[in-house]
Amino acid sequence: MRQKKQIFERMRQMYHEMKAADEGYAAELRSASGMAGGDGEKMHRFNVTGKNLCSGYMALAMEKALKMGESNACMKRIVAAPTAGSCGVIPAVLISYEEVVAESEESGDDPAEDRMVQALFTAAGIGKVIAENASIAGASGGCQAEIGTAAAMAAGALTFLQGGTTRQIMQAAAFALKNMLGLTCDPVGGLVEVPCIKRNVAGVVNAISAAQLAMAGIVSAISPDDTIDSMRRIGNELPVCLKETGMGGLAVTESAKKIMKKMLNVTEMLKID
Repeated sequence: MRQKKQIFERMRQMYHEMKAADEGYAAELRSASGMAGGDGEKMHRFNVTGKNLCSGYMALAMEKALKMGESNACMKRIVAAPTAGSCGVIPAVLISYEEVVAESEESGDDPAEDRMVQALFTAAGIGKVIAENASIAGASGGCQAEIGTAAAMAAGALTFLQGGTTRQIMQAAAFALKNMLGLTCDPVGGLVEVPCIKRNVAGVVNAISAAQLAMAGIVSAISPDDTIDSMRRIGNELPVCLKETGMGGLAVTESAKKIMKKMLNVTEMLKID
């Protein structure tokens, strides 16, 4: 019983670290490459105008995903859940839920934060299954293994928070993962910035929509197990150039080459100074 409580409190600490990272976002910071920073603040300002067509919850989650990804690129402390490159998805979905939805539902017997911690355990269970049977590393399975896994974990956690059954939780995870199958890992310059940060936003929107499909009672034609098996198989079939090497996909476009040339020029100037 004591060990169970210790484990629960350890997970609570993880959630606190996520919230601290979210609160510690600094809009003025820029990554060393200059590719990342400030977009989370732009999203915040847009949300404040009320023009975002998404719900208040989804709009906030999009904002938080950007901020967390940028914080990682700017070398601030984050929780790699499941990886640093996908660190924005789960915190954005859960923290936004607590701020927008859970606080209004809090009861004395089951405080909002305890529910968030329980949701993290749900997410962890899904992540463990994927890690054991496929991969959570972009270098092994492409971005489907990172953002895809994070989205599946977040979808399951959100379904749990909404009162879904175990079957619905896994259906949500399957929907989210299916939507990310085949996603390549093609970071510009090999840095976890472009397109990684904005893919965290895609992961958030994917996770939330997947959870709603499951809560509506919609069932995936492809089982969760088969979906995970497919992710492993697809990851194995992806060429090396599309698995975090920066040798294919977006990383070799003309836009990326211009960014790399600019970065190289800056580096050379710093050496001269």
